[in-house]
Formats: sequence, C-alpha cells, structure tokens
Amino acid sequence: MYLRSGKRKSRSLGLLLPRCVALTLGVTFCSQALASQSNVTYFAGGCFWCTEAVFQQAPGVTSVVSGYMRNAETIQITFDPTKTSYDKLLNLFWRSHDPTQVDRQGPDIGKQYRSAIFYADEQQRQAAEKSKAQLGKSGAYSKLIATEITPAASFRPAPENHQNFCRRHPNNPYVREVVVPKLEKLGLKRP
Repeated sequence: MYLRSGKRKSRSLGLLLPRCVALTLGVTFCSQALASQSNVTYFAGGCFWCTEAVFQQAPGVTSVVSGYMRNAETIQITFDPTKTSYDKLLNLFWRSHDPTQVDRQGPDIGKQYRSAIFYADEQQRQAAEKSKAQLGKSGAYSKLIATEITPAASFRPAPENHQNFCRRHPNNPYVREVVVPKLEKLGLKRP
C-alpha cells in the first residue's frame, strides 16, 4: 500500500486511538462501535483521506476514524440518530465518490480503494441494498453500480498520522488537487 507520494504506508497499528484497544490476537476492539452498532457505520469510497474529510462535515456525525476493513481503506462513522439518519449518510456516501469505478477512485488504483458499504446490522444492510437499487434505477450513471455491500468485520484504525489528515495538512498536493475539488463539488468547506 503506497501513499500518493510513492512512500509505503505502514501496516502496523501504530498509536491507537483511545477508544480502541488492540487485543493480543491482532484484532482491534472498538468499544464505542460495539456498544451501539446502529449508530456506527463503515464506508469505503476510495482514499480514506477523502471520505474522512467529507463525513467530518456531515451534520449529526460525532466521529470519523480512518482505518481498514476487509483490506479496504475505510472510515468508521459514529453518528447521533437524533440529528441525522443512516439514509442521509448513505446519500452523502453515494454523492461523495464514483460508485461505478471498480477497485479505484480517481488517481488511486487498487482493491484497497474499492467502493464498499460494510453494514453493522440487518437494518443497515436493507437500507444500503435499497439505496443502491434506487441509485441504479435513477439513471444517474451509465455504468452499473460496483459498490459491494458486505457485513462489517474487524476494523483496524490507521496510524495516527492518517487521522484528520486533510485538516492537519491542507497544503498537501493530494489534498489540494483531489480532496478540495471533491469538497467544493459537494458544497463543503475546505480543510
């Protein structure tokens, strides 16, 4: 796995976020996520720097953690259901990337950049399947929707240097050339 600069990303867990604990078997246990699965979801929409920057601005989202699930760059979103809904998050997910691209998003190529929804429960699965079907019928895309909808598995937070990347590095060339145009297209603020 490589950064846009060509440098290799660390596969180690690095410094874990306080709400997550690494168990001896290499599985990360995120107590916040397991305590209330219906308020947590996992989206993979290409580079997690992009999806993190989008969802950090979504009303009702209380936290966004960049990481890995099923070998995809994924974000874990915790949200307040009194301020937003899973359906609204799905809508933003579809608008925030090209769900017809297979194993890539824009300049990022590889299976780790695929489009995926990792559902936490049956209600999320049904809502995701329904929204995907509606999007496919809408005619918004000339190609088939390639987004996979799969059960959530263990989530592994990315190293600390990948968390809040766009906010901490607004002048990074990747942020300026890829993330900022995406945010502007969605009517969101620059990092």
